[in-house]
Amino acid sequence: MSDSEAEIILSQRIFGCELIQTMGILLKLPQVAVSTAQVSFHRFFAKRSMRKFDVRHIAMGALFLATKVEECPRKMRDVLSVFVHLEQKREGQTPQPVDIHSLRFSNYKQRLIKAEREILKELGFILYTEHPHKLILNYVQVRALGPPAPLPPPPSP
Repeated sequence: MSDSEAEIILSQRIFGCELIQTMGILLKLPQVAVSTAQVSFHRFFAKRSMRKFDVRHIAMGALFLATKVEECPRKMRDVLSVFVHLEQKREGQTPQPVDIHSLRFSNYKQRLIKAEREILKELGFILYTEHPHKLILNYVQVRALGPPAPLPPPPSP
């Protein structure tokens, strides 16, 4: 792989993670769900080619799956609406609400379902992710408490 190809892949991975992060913020998801989506996104593209799969659709599918895994589900309609909104902004258009009964919405819905299915198939339905955030937070909390207080002297008889 040449340097230019490596740069393109890196920029696509960054774009996908930024898209997941922005969608997560707009959907008011906990950071753990967003992180799970980003890990799934990277695991998928560690095995599959970016030439065959659209980074935007896999990012959207990874986020939709992560909402289910982390037990903070969002409606498919909400995920698609946020995705379409961000796509319109990226293309320099004035964001317009998407008609959920339109052919365009139906096409996006099919792409999301296909992306979700491809991710599940490629990762062997193993979506569990152990994040270091919890360990780091526990460590910081313990350190913030300082050293333990000395024990009181034993009672006199």
